[in-house]
Amino acid sequence: MTTPADEQPGSNDTPAIIFDLKDLTRFGWASPVATILADTGAAQVVLLALRAGQAVRDVQTPSQMIAQCLRGRATVLIGTASQALRAGLVALVEADTHHSFSAITDCVLLLTLTPSPEQRAHPLLADVRPLVVRADDDGATP
Repeated sequence: MTTPADEQPGSNDTPAIIFDLKDLTRFGWASPVATILADTGAAQVVLLALRAGQAVRDVQTPSQMIAQCLRGRATVLIGTASQALRAGLVALVEADTHHSFSAITDCVLLLTLTPSPEQRAHPLLADVRPLVVRADDDGATP
Protein backbone atom coordinates (compact mmCIF):
# COMPACT_ATOMS: atom_id res chain seq x y z
CA MET A 1 0.00 0.00 0.00
CA THR A 2 1.42 3.38 -0.92
CA THR A 3 0.44 6.39 1.20
CA PRO A 4 2.35 9.46 2.32
CA ALA A 5 4.51 8.53 5.31
CA ASP A 6 2.81 11.02 7.64
CA GLU A 7 -0.73 9.78 6.94
CA GLN A 8 -2.32 6.76 8.54
CA PRO A 9 -4.23 4.38 6.26
CA GLY A 10 -7.90 4.93 6.81
CA SER A 11 -7.72 8.51 8.05
CA ASN A 12 -10.79 10.38 6.85
CA ASP A 13 -8.81 13.30 5.46
CA THR A 14 -6.95 11.10 2.96
CA PRO A 15 -8.85 11.43 -0.34
CA ALA A 16 -7.26 8.36 -1.94
CA ILE A 17 -5.21 5.36 -0.96
CA ILE A 18 -3.26 3.31 -3.47
CA PHE A 19 -2.98 -0.44 -2.88
CA ASP A 20 -0.16 -2.46 -4.45
CA LEU A 21 -2.07 -5.67 -5.16
CA LYS A 22 1.03 -7.59 -6.22
CA ASP A 23 2.69 -6.75 -2.92
CA LEU A 24 -0.42 -7.55 -0.88
CA THR A 25 -1.18 -10.90 -2.54
CA ARG A 26 -0.37 -13.83 -0.26
CA PHE A 27 -0.95 -17.48 -1.11
CA GLY A 28 -1.47 -20.10 1.59
CA TRP A 29 -0.53 -23.74 1.22
CA ALA A 30 -3.35 -25.01 3.42
CA SER A 31 -6.16 -22.65 2.43
CA PRO A 32 -6.99 -19.55 0.39
CA VAL A 33 -5.86 -16.20 1.79
CA ALA A 34 -8.20 -13.22 1.95
CA THR A 35 -7.18 -9.62 2.63
CA ILE A 36 -9.88 -7.02 3.21
CA LEU A 37 -8.38 -3.97 1.56
CA ALA A 38 -11.11 -1.54 2.55
CA ASP A 39 -14.45 -1.44 4.29
CA THR A 40 -16.22 1.86 3.79
CA GLY A 41 -19.82 0.99 4.54
CA ALA A 42 -20.66 1.69 0.91
CA ALA A 43 -18.34 -1.12 -0.26
CA GLN A 44 -16.01 -3.79 0.97
CA VAL A 45 -13.02 -4.71 -1.22
CA VAL A 46 -11.41 -8.13 -0.74
CA LEU A 47 -8.26 -9.54 -2.34
CA LEU A 48 -8.56 -13.33 -2.54
CA ALA A 49 -5.61 -15.58 -3.46
CA LEU A 50 -6.16 -19.26 -4.16
CA ARG A 51 -3.64 -21.93 -5.09
CA ALA A 52 -4.61 -24.41 -7.82
CA GLY A 53 -7.18 -26.82 -6.36
CA GLN A 54 -8.22 -24.57 -3.46
CA ALA A 55 -11.81 -23.40 -3.14
CA VAL A 56 -14.07 -21.06 -1.21
CA ARG A 57 -17.42 -22.82 -1.09
CA ASP A 58 -20.95 -22.05 -0.08
CA VAL A 59 -20.84 -18.28 0.19
CA GLN A 60 -23.94 -16.13 0.43
CA THR A 61 -24.00 -12.43 1.24
CA PRO A 62 -26.75 -9.80 1.34
CA SER A 63 -24.46 -7.63 -0.80
CA GLN A 64 -24.11 -7.59 -4.56
CA MET A 65 -20.62 -8.72 -5.55
CA ILE A 66 -18.33 -7.99 -8.47
CA ALA A 67 -15.57 -10.60 -8.82
CA GLN A 68 -12.65 -9.59 -11.03
CA CYS A 69 -10.11 -12.24 -11.97
CA LEU A 70 -6.74 -10.49 -11.91
CA ARG A 71 -4.52 -13.52 -12.46
CA GLY A 72 -4.88 -17.19 -13.29
CA ARG A 73 -8.05 -19.20 -13.88
CA ALA A 74 -10.92 -20.17 -11.63
CA THR A 75 -14.43 -21.53 -11.81
CA VAL A 76 -17.26 -19.63 -10.19
CA LEU A 77 -20.41 -21.54 -9.34
CA ILE A 78 -23.35 -19.12 -9.11
CA GLY A 79 -26.47 -20.91 -7.97
CA THR A 80 -26.27 -24.03 -10.16
CA ALA A 81 -24.47 -22.41 -13.11
CA SER A 82 -20.71 -22.87 -13.47
CA GLN A 83 -18.67 -20.23 -15.30
CA ALA A 84 -14.97 -20.09 -16.11
CA LEU A 85 -13.05 -17.01 -15.01
CA ARG A 86 -9.64 -16.02 -16.31
CA ALA A 87 -7.56 -12.89 -15.94
CA GLY A 88 -9.52 -9.97 -17.36
CA LEU A 89 -13.01 -11.40 -16.80
CA VAL A 90 -15.54 -10.04 -14.32
CA ALA A 91 -18.52 -11.84 -12.76
CA LEU A 92 -21.49 -10.03 -11.25
CA VAL A 93 -23.17 -11.99 -8.46
CA GLU A 94 -26.54 -10.75 -7.25
CA ALA A 95 -27.19 -10.34 -3.53
CA ASP A 96 -28.35 -13.39 -1.57
CA THR A 97 -27.10 -15.80 -4.25
CA HIS A 98 -25.12 -18.89 -3.24
CA HIS A 99 -21.74 -18.97 -4.95
CA SER A 100 -18.36 -20.71 -4.78
CA PHE A 101 -14.90 -20.15 -6.25
CA SER A 102 -12.53 -22.97 -7.24
CA ALA A 103 -9.02 -22.31 -8.52
CA ILE A 104 -7.98 -24.13 -11.68
CA THR A 105 -4.53 -22.50 -11.53
CA ASP A 106 -3.08 -20.23 -8.88
CA CYS A 107 -5.38 -17.25 -9.13
CA VAL A 108 -6.09 -13.86 -7.63
CA LEU A 109 -9.59 -12.39 -7.42
CA LEU A 110 -10.61 -8.88 -6.45
CA LEU A 111 -14.08 -8.90 -4.87
CA THR A 112 -16.13 -5.75 -4.39
CA LEU A 113 -19.23 -6.12 -2.22
CA THR A 114 -21.81 -3.34 -2.23
CA PRO A 115 -22.89 -2.30 0.28
CA SER A 116 -20.41 -3.61 2.85
CA PRO A 117 -22.00 -6.63 4.53
CA GLU A 118 -22.79 -6.18 8.21
CA GLN A 119 -21.29 -9.61 8.94
CA ARG A 120 -18.46 -11.42 7.20
CA ALA A 121 -19.77 -13.43 4.25
CA HIS A 122 -17.54 -16.46 4.88
CA PRO A 123 -15.54 -17.95 7.79
CA LEU A 124 -12.37 -17.24 5.77
CA LEU A 125 -13.00 -13.54 6.53
CA ALA A 126 -14.06 -13.97 10.16
CA ASP A 127 -10.84 -12.73 11.77
CA VAL A 128 -9.57 -10.55 8.93
CA ARG A 129 -9.28 -6.86 9.79
CA PRO A 130 -9.60 -4.35 6.94
CA LEU A 131 -6.47 -2.41 6.04
CA VAL A 132 -8.63 0.70 5.66
CA VAL A 133 -11.91 1.54 7.40
CA ARG A 134 -13.80 4.70 6.53
CA ALA A 135 -16.42 6.36 8.72
CA ASP A 136 -19.97 6.78 7.47
CA ASP A 137 -21.52 10.23 7.18
CA ASP A 138 -22.77 9.98 10.76
CA GLY A 139 -19.23 9.31 12.03
CA ALA A 140 -19.80 5.62 12.75
CA THR A 141 -17.45 3.06 11.34
CA PRO A 142 -18.83 -0.01 9.61
